Parts: sequence; structure tokens; C-alpha cells
Amino acid sequence: MKKMILVSAATILTSLNVFAGVKTERGSVYTDMKNECVVVSTATDQAPIDFYHAECKAFGGYRLTLTGGDLRYHPALYFGSTELNIPTPPSFHEPASDKVEWVYEHTIDQEGFGQLVWKALIYRLNVVDENNPEQNIEKLFVVRLDGEKSCLLGTAQTNEKARELAYSTRSCK
Repeated sequence: MKKMILVSAATILTSLNVFAGVKTERGSVYTDMKNECVVVSTATDQAPIDFYHAECKAFGGYRLTLTGGDLRYHPALYFGSTELNIPTPPSFHEPASDKVEWVYEHTIDQEGFGQLVWKALIYRLNVVDENNPEQNIEKLFVVRLDGEKSCLLGTAQTNEKARELAYSTRSCK
């Protein structure tokens, strides 16, 4: 019943925006982790351990890094100077894609004034399969962007499911 009321309220609000001349669009932009990052530090043949840290293109007051060591590499997210507590798998993992997706909603009124709201960050990791530790699988991690309250919404297997999660009203894990 609660879900039905929320859906009805969202439908009413959306229809009011149409009558008010407000247009809402959903979209994504991407950070290319291969070409839009600056390597800050990396292991060399003289380094006793494996490590890597790069600063990457980010949006909306967020800072994105690719970081890791000991065969565990993942994006890390900051809001301003605060590192956000986005859980990563404890097992060995690495990015399974060079692209990180930034999901947004853009509204624009009749006079042409707009607002951009960053909704989520989606990234793909290659992780150890919990059911078969000898095999790796790809998982999409969906992070709700909400300043210092940003949090992991969950994981998905497909881009479509990840975007559904990004636009959902679901609570964080």
C-alpha cells in the first residue's frame, strides 16, 4: 500500500511539472579511467609492494580516484575533502571497465532555467564469485550521490538494472 501511495504521489508531481512547463530529463556522463585520470603514485620495480593512486575527472563537487594495492583496485569517492564510506569487496577485485557512469536528472522550466541533480555513480568491478571462489564475475556497484551522506544502494548484473537502482527511492544498504 505504501509503495502504491508513493507511486501515485510521484505521478501527480510529475504531471504537475508538465503543466508548470518543467521538463525533466535523465542522462549520464562518463569518466574514462584510462584517459581522464592523472597518476599520482604507482609501484615501480624498486617498490616492495603493489600500489596505485590516480585522480580522475569527476562532477558535482565530488572527487573520484582509482586506488588500490595487493591486486585490489577500485574507485574511491570523496565529497569535498571527505572520503565517502563506500564498501568494496574484501576479496581480490579490479575494475572490469574503464568507464564510470555519473547518473543525473536535469530539469528546465519554461523560461529556460535549469537544475542538474547528480543521482548516482555506477562502476563495474571484476570480483570473486561467492558461490565459486575459483571464478570471477562482473558486478555493477550503484552509489547514491547525496553529498557526505552518499552510500551504496546495491549491486546489479546489467546496466539497465543498475540505472533502475540509481533512479529508485530505495534506501542504502
